[in-house]
Amino acid sequence: MRLSLLIGAMTLATALSGAAQAGVCGGEAPAGAETIRGPVLHVLDGETLCVALGEDPSTWVAVHIADSVGKASAVTPQRQTLMAASFGQDVTCRITGRGDGVAQGECRNAAGSVADMAQDAAYVSAGRGWR
Repeated sequence: MRLSLLIGAMTLATALSGAAQAGVCGGEAPAGAETIRGPVLHVLDGETLCVALGEDPSTWVAVHIADSVGKASAVTPQRQTLMAASFGQDVTCRITGRGDGVAQGECRNAAGSVADMAQDAAYVSAGRGWR
């Protein structure tokens, strides 16, 4: 099921472009302290992941990462850096708040903090295989 969900999400994300991509994460952000788990099926920018809580994009939640990769180098665009560190991986996000309809929180995958890994050049280079 996860593989078919991932393939479907990749097809949908590829078909969309620009501002339309922001609508991919259609789920409602949790209001307060809550933990969500699921695969990262879209990266909106260098600070925001889209975590799938089900097969339908209306259940995918945008999570703005605390301590995000806004510090990425000029050589590596921020979105690509976060993509390399998280895309296609299962994450657990501890939601700490909500702003502008987007959850705010800290996300971790099996290897650790997504924000920390996105700032680790060796990890990001290894993760370039998402393409």
